[in-house]
Amino acid sequence: MSNERIQQARQLFERFPTNDLSRYSLAQALFDAGQYVEAGDHLQELCRKKADWMVVHILLGKCRLHTGPPAEAKKLLEHAHQLAVAQHHDGPREELEQLLRAL
Repeated sequence: MSNERIQQARQLFERFPTNDLSRYSLAQALFDAGQYVEAGDHLQELCRKKADWMVVHILLGKCRLHTGPPAEAKKLLEHAHQLAVAQHHDGPREELEQLLRAL
């Protein structure tokens, strides 16, 4: 199922390569399949374009937890936490606080 999901997301991204949501969908599918390096590449681009997109920073931080370096993961998750607080997203804020405590 995950390979099919990745293939569908990849096809959508190839059709709409400048659409940030199609790139995010592909990154999410890759992350869910454990393909953290490729997911991280797509997420890094999205973070570069939209520094305030909290969910992208969370997912990239989680990728970095798997691929390293830990200091980069922590920095990304701290930034995502600041965004969650500023944007009043309590669920993600609590999740990020747990992740950061675990680091």
